[in-house]
Amino acid sequence: KPALDVDVPACAWILRFDAEGRADPGASVDVGTLGAEGTFLWLHLDRADARLRDLVESIDCLTVEARDALAGSVDHQFVEHVDGVLCGAIVDHQQTIDGVGSDIDFLRFALGRGFLLTSRRSPLYSTEAVRRALAAGSKAPTPEALFEMIVTHVCDCSARMLRDVAVIFDKIEENVVIEGRGRDQRAGLGHARRKTIRLTRQVNGIQSTMHRLEETAEAQQLEELGEIAASLAQRSDSLCRDAANLQDRSRILQEEINAVLALETNDRLYLLTTLTAILLPATLVTGYFGMNTKQLLFSENDNGTLYATLLCIAASAAAMIIMRVLGITEAGAARRQLKD
Repeated sequence: KPALDVDVPACAWILRFDAEGRADPGASVDVGTLGAEGTFLWLHLDRADARLRDLVESIDCLTVEARDALAGSVDHQFVEHVDGVLCGAIVDHQQTIDGVGSDIDFLRFALGRGFLLTSRRSPLYSTEAVRRALAAGSKAPTPEALFEMIVTHVCDCSARMLRDVAVIFDKIEENVVIEGRGRDQRAGLGHARRKTIRLTRQVNGIQSTMHRLEETAEAQQLEELGEIAASLAQRSDSLCRDAANLQDRSRILQEEINAVLALETNDRLYLLTTLTAILLPATLVTGYFGMNTKQLLFSENDNGTLYATLLCIAASAAAMIIMRVLGITEAGAARRQLKD
């Protein structure tokens, strides 16, 4: 908690690490030692503060690319290594009072010798989780190890969200395939599919960013960063596979629901067609007796209405018998199957 009480404009907290990687609350005087030999600091910056640009401009150890990454406008995930400073941006989920939210924001970072700077516009899950872990006794002996902790928490958050979506798909799959309920599952499936698409886009961005980081580390022979990048790239590859599997499941479930709805529609059309065919002869009879012509059948008979009614019923019954004989109705089709 003392790390949050920092008298530095646009700075959310400062953590100072010792040689063993234990974190202690930093102070405003530590900003002047950023990048100095034998120091290791983590500054978490607030992009909502208009003074952020002035703060990053005053830090001499940052490159122009790092300053742009921390304080500039970023609309995509990227990573680049210039003059010994690694900078970039990755997507993370916002941290709310109730927990991890569905909204996302870019976590910008700049990593160099003895320092890690991160910035965000709203509280993010990964940085908050790492800060709590450090307060609980976790260690980060190097800035690269601290960066690995942050990205690992980003991946963990995405993995949990993917598992939550998988649980939703399991419930929908049971309702659709086993119970045959498709009409009332469309809204839930649509929401889950949209969530899957967003998560897939995020993890794909993390995957490409980590692979670029791995290539950069190999090209510049950064051994420690290369090992971390390789581990994070494997983790992001696993997330991408899980996201791809969820997308495949969502498409299959959508097809299953469409098939169930098509069967329901066909059954209703079949029932409507059958009723129309049964009532059509009766309609023809009533139309015939509705003609205003002379010497109409039963027109002079006292029981003409009764005879006409019986004729309508007989016509409908005859139509039903003919449909059963021809196998048009379900009963006729079942009888034909039994005969076969």
